[in-house]
Amino acid sequence: MEARGEEGSATVEFVLLAALLLIPVIYFLMLTSQIQSAAYASVAAADQAAKAMAGAPDASSAAGRADEVVALTLGDYGLDPSVAQSALSCSTSPCLEPGSSVSVEVAIRVPVPLLPQGLGWDAAVATVTSNSQQPVPRFG
Repeated sequence: MEARGEEGSATVEFVLLAALLLIPVIYFLMLTSQIQSAAYASVAAADQAAKAMAGAPDASSAAGRADEVVALTLGDYGLDPSVAQSALSCSTSPCLEPGSSVSVEVAIRVPVPLLPQGLGWDAAVATVTSNSQQPVPRFG
């Protein structure tokens, strides 16, 4: 009987195992970074929209101003404004009375990374929601 050498395939096994473990970890990091980015964007959008709404000269322009600020803020974070919904409310009627407050809620749907959108299914993995409330200046 002849002795055989200990020639293994450890390099191949290591590369295969590393790829099998590394790909899901990278995908998980992409997903968590998208959720965190949406969280930052929703907080900033709600805060800035509430400030813009509270500082509006009249109630008729307040909603348009807030929606425009939400779209601009989401664009700053690299998000499409179509993935967000905003809800505006006032503490008094009519809106924007001095001393009252305005509230803005922004909800952003976070899509699954690397999955094509628009194929007929809901590709959202999470929805991030933020609220902001701002007082209307007494002396505007």
